[in-house]
Formats: sequence, structure tokens, C-alpha cells
Amino acid sequence: MAVLMNRGRSCPLCGAVSSDEVFRREKDRRWWRLLCCAQCGLHYTDPQPTASDIARFYSGDYHAGLRSPGASEKAFGEKYERYAAWIASFLPAGRCLDVGCATGLFPYMLRRRGYEAEGLELNPESAAWGSAHYGVPVAQGTLADAAAWGRRYDLISMTDVLEHAFDPLDELRLARRMLNPGGFLLVTFPDILSLESRYYRLLSALARRDLWRTCSIPYHVWEFSRPTAEACFQRAGFSVAAFRRSQLRETLAGKWKLFSIPPMFLWLPPAAARWGTQMEFMLRCAGEED
Repeated sequence: MAVLMNRGRSCPLCGAVSSDEVFRREKDRRWWRLLCCAQCGLHYTDPQPTASDIARFYSGDYHAGLRSPGASEKAFGEKYERYAAWIASFLPAGRCLDVGCATGLFPYMLRRRGYEAEGLELNPESAAWGSAHYGVPVAQGTLADAAAWGRRYDLISMTDVLEHAFDPLDELRLARRMLNPGGFLLVTFPDILSLESRYYRLLSALARRDLWRTCSIPYHVWEFSRPTAEACFQRAGFSVAAFRRSQLRETLAGKWKLFSIPPMFLWLPPAAARWGTQMEFMLRCAGEED
């Protein structure tokens, strides 16, 4: 029988004790709730996953489907090309660290553009495979491990990573200390309040099935909207240099795929740019200007 533990913790961003339950999901014979803070609006997982939970989530076969030639390129190549081009418009050259790099495709692509890029990955199998396959430095560990190296970077990227961190606010503060003056932080993750996300939440409620594919608790420790993301960035000492949206081409599986049709209009570029679920932020340390 699944159990629900540690009910009703305070908001990890603002400390408010009042929150509303939005959703719940069973994983590993435990119930996990998505709570929404009544004061700041942050969505977060309750109970909070522990460091050992997170290590277990991303160990073993996690990324196994990406650890073969061409698999990462098929899954992420187009997206990473867009990210690399966006980085180049702010930073034409420099030292880069890609946090949570999986098999290392993104630092490999940055190296091909002339950047001194390296990767950091929690999953040891993926880190080892990426180093061997792409020939780029991919270290196994956390951002705290990387901070102990004493290196400074011109850009740190966290693409679909920060929301998985044990404490996203602490991760941002740590990344700020690792950046050179004038450095950039690229952060991307989905918007829990996007049109697509609202649709799948409603569909899940109507069907009485777990179809909310844009909600990823307990893998996501926090689920962000644009306002809560920007509040978090500000508290960590960053300002938003640029913001844009995009849309991933993903659908429901099996017999439910037909119900993915309404969000598919977001695949059109004008709709994706305005309403897309994927949020992309280019950050700089607060007070620093070009």
C-alpha cells in the first residue's frame, strides 16, 4: 500500500505555511502531492524528495535509451542547436559548464562551435558513456562537487535540470558563485501554468487517470511558472537578460494520443513563441550589464 508522509510542509521559496493540494501521484509505493503556495504561487512536491530519493531516481537505467550512437542527437539535437545559437548571440566564446548534461551532447555541440565546454552528470553510466563517445570532459557528480574544483565559467547551462535539484534556490546561488564577472546562466524548464499544462490537468481530472504529462512530480522538486521562476532568480542574485518560449513535440501515448490534438497547435512557431510550455531564460548576475 502506498503511503503519504510529511504532509503540509511550508513553502520552500517564501516560507508560507498555507498551501493547496493540486494533484497527487503514486511512485515507489509512496504518494507524492503537488502543492501550490497560497502566498507566492510556487508549485512544489510534498513530501520533499531526499538526496537519496533523487540519486535513486536518476541511477541505473535512467538515460539508458540515450546511451547509443545517434540517440541523443535524435532526441535533443534540434533543441540544443537553438540553445547554442542563442548562447552565441550573448557570448561568442568562453568556458562553459553544462549541468545535468546526460550523455554530453550539448557540451559536445558547444565545443564544435569553439567553446571550452565540459559537462556534469549525476548518472555515472551516462557520464562515462558521454566522455567515451563524444570525447568531451563529463564529470560525474553534483554542482557542489563541481564548485569544489575552484573553476570559474563564462556560462553555466541548466537545461531541464534546475527543477530536478534538491534545492533549486541553493543551486542558483551556487552557480552564481561559479560564474566569472559578466557571465551568463542559461536555464530552461516547463511552465506548470502553460495552456498545454492546464489542458492536461483538466483532461486528467475528467478522465480520472494520471494524464497530466506536463506535471513531473516527484522527479521535479519544484514546478515553475514564469512569475515564480523570476522570483527565485531574483532571490538568488540574477536578473533576466532575455526570455523566450518554445514547444516540445510530445504527445500522450497509446489510445490517449488522440486527446493530444488540442495542444498540437502550439507546434506552430507563432503559437509556440507566445504560449509554448517550455520557458527559456538567459540570466546574468543582478547589476551586471553589457
